[in-house]
Amino acid sequence: MKHLKILGLALLCFTNVLAQSNNEALNTKIKSLEKAFETVLTTSKAAGFAIAIVKGNDVVYAKGFGYSDIENKTPTTSNTVFAIGSTTKAFTASLMGRLRDQGEIDFETSPRAYIPELKFFNSEMNNQITIKDLMTHRTGLPRHSQAWKTFETTSKDEFLARIAYMEPVSSVRSKFAYNNFMYFVQGEIADRLTDNSWEQNIEQHFFEPLQMTSSTANIEGLKNSKNAAVGYYFENGKTTEIDYKDIGAMGPAGGINSTVNDMSKWMIAWLNEGQYNGKQILPSKYVKEAMSSQMIISGRFPRKIESNTFMNNYGYGWFISSYKGHYRADHGGNIDGFSANLAFYPADDLGIVILSNQNRSGVPQIITNIVADKLFDTPKTNWIGKLEKLIEQQTQTKEIEPILSSAPVYALKKYTGTYTHKGYGTFEVIKENDSLFAKFPSKTQWLNPVHPNVFETFYVIDDKVQAQYKDTSINFLTNVKGNITGLEMKLERTLDPIVFNRVPFKTEPIN
Repeated sequence: MKHLKILGLALLCFTNVLAQSNNEALNTKIKSLEKAFETVLTTSKAAGFAIAIVKGNDVVYAKGFGYSDIENKTPTTSNTVFAIGSTTKAFTASLMGRLRDQGEIDFETSPRAYIPELKFFNSEMNNQITIKDLMTHRTGLPRHSQAWKTFETTSKDEFLARIAYMEPVSSVRSKFAYNNFMYFVQGEIADRLTDNSWEQNIEQHFFEPLQMTSSTANIEGLKNSKNAAVGYYFENGKTTEIDYKDIGAMGPAGGINSTVNDMSKWMIAWLNEGQYNGKQILPSKYVKEAMSSQMIISGRFPRKIESNTFMNNYGYGWFISSYKGHYRADHGGNIDGFSANLAFYPADDLGIVILSNQNRSGVPQIITNIVADKLFDTPKTNWIGKLEKLIEQQTQTKEIEPILSSAPVYALKKYTGTYTHKGYGTFEVIKENDSLFAKFPSKTQWLNPVHPNVFETFYVIDDKVQAQYKDTSINFLTNVKGNITGLEMKLERTLDPIVFNRVPFKTEPIN
């Protein structure tokens, strides 16, 4: 028996030495890519990014590149805090996985069983939609993004009430349609079953046991962090700082802030059937389901030029695809000033996370692919060349077209009033001097008449009309008597314009 114990200990030591040796070899491989990483940074005009790579139970590489703050020349490190956008969704869906494991919910049950006041657009949706449908983006509801971006609110009750008036683009389960509101609903279900807020649930069940000490689940966490990156966007050849975006009640869809060091611990749990440091953080059954196909996005067929790239599906908070023959579960994230990508290759025991402080950046996906090509020894793709083409488009300075106006049909005062759509919210059209302005909860726009009752809209920033930022046109609606009864705007690309009803001001508002 003693000899067996000694043999077992020797084998364990040998295994550990072998794993360490393999990880060192991986680290050397990745370090050989650092010149390419710097090239991506320079080409993309991004301020900075951080990367962490996990193999099994180990972090084999973690490093920052560029600046977290350009003005102060603050270097990006593996401890720099970024907003991670929609990579938050896997955390929220995992709350559902925990609740199911505890017998608190059933994925095949209607969310209305837990939120009685929740209603959908029609009886089919009310009767058929399940929690699993929320998790897999198959409710039939398209994005309806402006219902929370333009008409932002901190009220969860208001968000819930709006869902009843959001029109679907397809029947339930017939089509994949990405929708942030359905992740908000999951967060609300967890709140009600645990008597904790979504933020408290995320902290208690994930951040604390995973020792993700730099991670937070609200905008205050980003604002108060000493290591937080500044957000930037690149447009017309120029990098500009952008304010942090407070998404309020929509946090379960994209409100987490983290570092690559912290996210590496999240990746280790996913690569080890939900375990971290010997503790079961996520139910193992849930982990396997979440990283498996639960909804078909499109029937992607292998092409001759990319025969090893196929499959395009969704799990629970993860996109499921192949990458040059390697099974991949990943999710990107974007929120004002920040972009992210987290990718798992379960069969290869590999995880890669990239966080960047550039808005709608190609950096996270490009870096992920460069690393995967190197570690898998697959045929190389010129990812930097593809990035160069993208940046070339963004670098081109757009010529500002002259603003041409026509005389409106009615006196401007006739258009003023409060405009409401129950699925979106309320805004005002007011008259100031000789112009009309639309006052939304999150922005102000100047209205320029171009056709009878049709007005172009331009953003107003720092009290100045920005001719380069043209937005959705407004078409005012009239009744048979010629009175303005409402307006319509194309706010959801998959549906007809959204109609807002008008209530005239009793008196002209004082500005």
